[in-house]
Amino acid sequence: SPIMPDQRHLGPIRDIQYLGVMNNRMIIAYRGSGSIFIKEYGALKKYGDTNWMQQDRKYGNNDCWYAEFPLVPLPAKIKILGNTLAYSGNQSQRKPAVESWTYVEIGSGGEVVLQNKNNNNR
Repeated sequence: SPIMPDQRHLGPIRDIQYLGVMNNRMIIAYRGSGSIFIKEYGALKKYGDTNWMQQDRKYGNNDCWYAEFPLVPLPAKIKILGNTLAYSGNQSQRKPAVESWTYVEIGSGGEVVLQNKNNNNR
């Protein structure tokens, strides 16, 4: 069977999914060109100490990016928002009118209580 090209870096930010807590970090997967942030903790920056190859080894190559954020006080209700990077070229990308976002309720142990993914790729 032919190998699918890696799509993780193409298109607007989408498929944002909170995966859980590992090593005191919140692990969030997403696809697309750009970044993600947590609305309620806008100043919270993701860790930059692992690259995508190391993360694929840790969490599996699922054709997505992984962001590792500092743990927020739990339990928590957070909204993770996409921030699509617009660029021009042969695969130009406009910023969508409405960014994709995911609402997550996280339990005191870091587990998912409720997760609601919203892809807005118009």
